Formats: sequence, structure tokens, C-alpha cells
Amino acid sequence: MSTWYSGNLPFFYSTSGQSVFRSINSKFYLIAFLLTLSFGFGYAILAYFQLQQQLSSRLAQEAIVLERDISTLTELFSEIRFWEKVLLTQNDADADIRFGKLTEDISHRLKLLQQNNSDPVTDLTLKQIASHMENYGSAVSHLIQLKTQQRLQAAQMETSYRSMVSVILATNNIDLYKPLFNFTHFFLNYQTAKDFPKYQALKLVGNALGSAASSPASDSRLGNYMKTFDNLLNENFQTELDITERNHKVEELNQVIRASFGQISISSEQRLAGIMQESEKIRLNLQHLFTLSSFLGILVLLIILAIISRNIILPIRSIARVMQQVKSGELQARFASSKESKDEIHQFGRAFNEMLDTLEDNNLTLIQYQQQLEQKINELSEREQESRQLAAQLQRVEKMEAIGTLAGGVAHDLNNILSGIVSYPELLLLDMPKESPYRKSIEIIQQSGQKAASIVQDLLTLARRGVPVWEVTNLNRLVEEYLASPVYTKLTDHNPEISIDLHLQSDLFNIKGSPVHLAKTIMNLISNAVESIKGPGKVIIRTENRYISLPIVGYDNVKQGDYAVLSVADTGSGIGAADMDKIFEPFFTRKVMGTSGSGLGLAVVWGTVKDHQGYIDVQSSAGKGTTFTLYFPITREEFEVSEDAPPLETYMGHGESVLVVDDVESQRKIASAMLTKLGYRVTTVASGEEAILQLQREPADILILDMLMPPGIDGLETYRQALELYPGQPAIIASGYSETERVRKTQKLGAAMYIKKPYSIEQIGLAVQAGLQQKNN
Repeated sequence: MSTWYSGNLPFFYSTSGQSVFRSINSKFYLIAFLLTLSFGFGYAILAYFQLQQQLSSRLAQEAIVLERDISTLTELFSEIRFWEKVLLTQNDADADIRFGKLTEDISHRLKLLQQNNSDPVTDLTLKQIASHMENYGSAVSHLIQLKTQQRLQAAQMETSYRSMVSVILATNNIDLYKPLFNFTHFFLNYQTAKDFPKYQALKLVGNALGSAASSPASDSRLGNYMKTFDNLLNENFQTELDITERNHKVEELNQVIRASFGQISISSEQRLAGIMQESEKIRLNLQHLFTLSSFLGILVLLIILAIISRNIILPIRSIARVMQQVKSGELQARFASSKESKDEIHQFGRAFNEMLDTLEDNNLTLIQYQQQLEQKINELSEREQESRQLAAQLQRVEKMEAIGTLAGGVAHDLNNILSGIVSYPELLLLDMPKESPYRKSIEIIQQSGQKAASIVQDLLTLARRGVPVWEVTNLNRLVEEYLASPVYTKLTDHNPEISIDLHLQSDLFNIKGSPVHLAKTIMNLISNAVESIKGPGKVIIRTENRYISLPIVGYDNVKQGDYAVLSVADTGSGIGAADMDKIFEPFFTRKVMGTSGSGLGLAVVWGTVKDHQGYIDVQSSAGKGTTFTLYFPITREEFEVSEDAPPLETYMGHGESVLVVDDVESQRKIASAMLTKLGYRVTTVASGEEAILQLQREPADILILDMLMPPGIDGLETYRQALELYPGQPAIIASGYSETERVRKTQKLGAAMYIKKPYSIEQIGLAVQAGLQQKNN
């Protein structure tokens, strides 16, 4: 009996008579084999179908793209034909450019089609079209030459005709008047339509006029003019015949090219229809295969489910019940496993029982550890919260510094570009009569350049490089000036439902800084407040003196000291918590794109406040409005009385020599034009090294120095070397933005003033005058 079994056991039994599928591992191997078999069959079918579909899709897409491109080429060719006619009539000065660009475009598209096309028949047709297009271009070029030649001949004929008329009228030979009249009549007819009958008629009347003019009484010049006219007429008519022949050639090429386009379109449509039929056939085959695959898959799935249910699911459910009992507090529950069961699930159940025994012993110890851990977690959480706040503040500052550095470099280049837009209109307006029709246009260019320069100034403020000059000013005065400005009037006109509450402390301390930048900060805060309100609302502007006895911790930490405080509050929609950390980033906005501003408003506010050693605090919540509070350190200094702008005559030069040192050619030309206009003798150089060589050759009454002139020496080093040659050498600084430390060092060496690009003729004139006065003193 045992011998019979040992020789005839099924493959899933071992030699000991036990099933090889006793372990879970072997059962999973069986399941994996069945799944692999099922999925492999299905995958093979799907892969085959996808391959065929991809091929069909690629061919169909190629046919569709070809059809679309041929349609585009047909339209382009029609447009070429249009510009050909315009070019021949010479009604448009740009017609030759348009014709050339379209011809290049269609040739380029034909090359791309040949590269992307896989159909040899279509490829041959495309090559023929390309050849026809070359012939077409040559034919049109020859036709244009003939047209030009014909116009020249017509002009020469007209000149010869006028000479004949002048001679006949001068001889006062009445016998020639009638032949001349007939000749003129037929000449006009020939000019309207240069066909053979009119050509023959003009030849006949020309011969008649020549016979009448051959009398001894006639002027000898008349015969020469008649002969010249006859030769020109023959040449002109021959040119007309050549033009007619060339026109026929162009039309033949036109028909051939269009027919070729149509042939490709028809071929593409037929090819696409064949591809669609093949795709439908593949789809039907896949449907049959999918039905068979589904049946086999269901059968395999049922077998797998039976194996899993008996050998895996039932034991796992038993273990899950024990786990649920333990979860509900029944720690004595255990998994019932027979010792005869050797598979992994029963082994897991027995190990789980041992784990429950150990768990019960360690439960009390874990409770004690948990209490200690909770205490330490609370301490770490508090420290982590403080660390996150400090890191967020540091990250915000570093981000603004990085963006500011980038903005500063961009602003420097833009200032150089804007100098010509701002300065040249000013020079033109000085020499232009007030009644000139171009004056208004030039003023608009100048105003646009000034607006662009204002945006660049925002970038300089963002870069923390825009406040080189400090003046004593007062926030009350700046607020009142803005509220009286046309900009504010325009803002309120567009928002009539919004009211302004003003609370200005009368004895507000002065601060020291740049009035221009502070005024822009006030404008940005108020305009942002107004624009945040939808419908009726209120903006509250308040100034006050405030002494901070203890540091304030908020959006920006305010240190102890005396401050002049400006706050702008609104009743608008407020700022969400998610946006609070981003509001001072350049170009961050929740407004509709393009409705207002350059996106730098609050970034400029941040840069200005930091340049003035001030602080910002923001209080806001969604739906409840926003309050911006700015803290500026006070000064005890008083206002300086500002003077009115002097007239041009007061800062005119008297032939003094000026050496302009700038690495940008356009800047040198602008400065030279302005200073020459003011009466100075100007020399320009492109680097500090060239400036020193020029000074060695010839001294200058004053230098105008750019600060940054890579890759050579900068303005500071140039001035140092100039002082070694000429101690006390006058100089002024003109730069796109101020590298504050380098500018101050240059001024300490003796440079008189710093002016910012783009500058006006008044600014550079006053600066040069101040530098020359410093030399005289």
C-alpha cells in the first residue's frame, strides 16, 4: 500500500504522504502562480492592444497634423499671393518684407513636414511643392524686376514725350499739332492697357508724326526725340510681353502648388479612414479576447478565494476576535490553536498569546513611563514654539534681504536705461517752440519715463539702497500733503463711499529721513486701506508721540525709546492668517491682476521703515479690518526752509571743462548733451583707468563719477587716484543707486554732491555749480 502511494503521489504531496501546501508560504506561492498566470494572460492581451492602438493613434495623429498643416500652408500661400499683388503694385512699403517672411515661413514648414512625415508618397509630393515654391519665388522675383524695369521705361518715355511736345510748341509749327494730338491720344491709350493693337496704333501715329516732323523747317532735335521714344516704346512693349509670360508662369505654379496641397489633403483623409477601420477591427478582437480573459479570471479568483478563506481568513478572524477582546479589556483572552497546526498563522497565534502574557506584566511600568514622558514633551513643545517664532522672523528678514539685493541690481540697470527716456525729452523741450505739434508727445514720453523711474525708486527702496539723503521732516506734514494731492483726490473720487477719519497729534515730534520715501509709504498704506474695503467703509489715520518703556513683541519687535507713530486702520476684509507672513513680500497680492499698482506697495513700506531704523506692527483678522502701525525714532532737529527751484540762467556754465566718467555709453551721451547745453566743455571716458589717463593729458575743472564701472576700478578708487594727480580736484557722484559706504567715503575725500540717475538738467547743473563753487572756496 505504501509502495503504491510512493510511486503515484500527486505533485502537491510530499514523499512522506503530507501535502506540500501545509505552510502559508506554499499556499501563497500557489496563489501567486495562479494570479501571475491570470494577470500575465490579461497583460499580454492588453499590451498587444495598446501597441496596436499606439501605432494607429500615432498614424492617425500624423494624418490629422498633416491635414492641419496643409490647411495652414494653403492659407499661408493665399496670403503670399495677396502680398505678391501688393508688392507688384508697390502700394505698401513693407510688402517685400512680408512677402519674404511668408515665403521663408512656408519653406520652413515644408521642411518640418518632410522631417515628421512617414508616408513616402506624401514626402515626394512635399518635395515637389518645395521645388515649385522655389520656382515660384524665382518667378515672382523676376516679375518684380520686370515691373521695375517697365516703370523706369515708362518714366523715360514720359520724359521723351515731354521733350517732343516742348520742341513742337517752341517751333510753333501748326502742321505738327494735329499729329501731336493723335500721338498724345494713342500714347495715353497705350499707358492704360499695353496690348498689341494699342502698341501698333501708337507706332503708326508715331511714324506719322515723324514724317510730319521731317520737313526742313522742323527742329532737328525732334527727330532724335522721336527715335528715342520709338526705341523706348519697343523695349517697353517687349517688357510687357515678358511680364505677361511671367504672369502665366506664376499662375501655372499657383495652380500646381494648390493642386499638390489638395492631393496631400485627399491622401491624408483616405489614410486616416483606413487607420480608423483598422482600429475598429483591433477593438473587436480585443473585445472577444477580453470576454475569454474575464471568464478565466473569474475561475482563478474563485479558486484563490476558496484557498484564502479556508487556510487564512478563518484563523485570522479567530486572532482578530482575541485582539478585540483584549482591546475591550479582557486581557485573559487567548487564541485557541492546536499543536498539530504548523502553519505560520497558528505560530503567530501562539506567539500572540505569549505577547499578551508579557504585555500584562509590563503594563504598569509603561504607565509610569508615560507620565514622565508627557511632562518632558510639554517642556519641549514650549521651547520648540519659541524656536519656530525666532526662525520665522529670521527667515522673513533673510528673504527680504535676498529679494532686495536682486531688486537693487535690476533697478541699477533700469536707471541707466531710463536716463535717456527722461533726459533727452527735457533737452528737446528746451529747444522746441511751445506751439510745436510734437511738444505734447515728447512731454508724454518724459512723463512716462518719470513714472517708470518712480517704480525703479520702489525697487531701490526694496533693495535698501534708496535713502542716501536724510532730512528733518514731520509725519503730520507728509500726511496733509498727501491728502491735498491730486493722487488722493483721484483715489477718493473712485471710492466715494469710503470716509477718512484724521487724528493728528499737533505737537508730533519730527523724524529724520527721506520725505520722498516716507510720502510714498503713506500713499501706499492709505491706498491699500481704501482698496481693501468693498462698499461703504472707513479709513482711520492717526499720529502720536509714544514712549516705549518695555519692548513690544508682535509682527516686528519694537525696542525701548521715543517714537513718532503713524497708524492706518481700515474696516475692510482683513488679512488671513495664512497670508500674514507674506504681505511684505514683493509682488504678493490678493488683488485682481492688473487692477492697480506694481505689486511692490507693502514691500516698499517695509524697506522704507527699515531704512529709517523703524518698526512695523500689523494687527488684522479676516473680515474685521487691518491696522498698520509704524514706529519711527524721533529727532530734536527743526525743519530747514526749502528754496524754490532756480531758473536755468543761474546754473549755466561759462566754458569750464567737465570730465564725465561712466561705463555706459548712453549715460555719457546724455551727460555730454546736458552739460554742453549748459555751456560747459565736455569730455567723456568709459572707465576709471581712461579717466586717469585723460587727466594726465589735460586737467579738468570738475569730474562727474559713476560709482560702479565693472570690471575696472570704481568711482571711489578713480577719485583717489585723481586727487594724487590734482589735490583738491572737484567732483560729483552720479549713480543708478547708492552703495552708501562707497558714496560716503568718496564724499569724505572731497566729492561735492551725489545725484541719482536718471537726473534732470537742473539737477546736474546745480550739482556741477556746487562742485565748482567748492573749488573756488
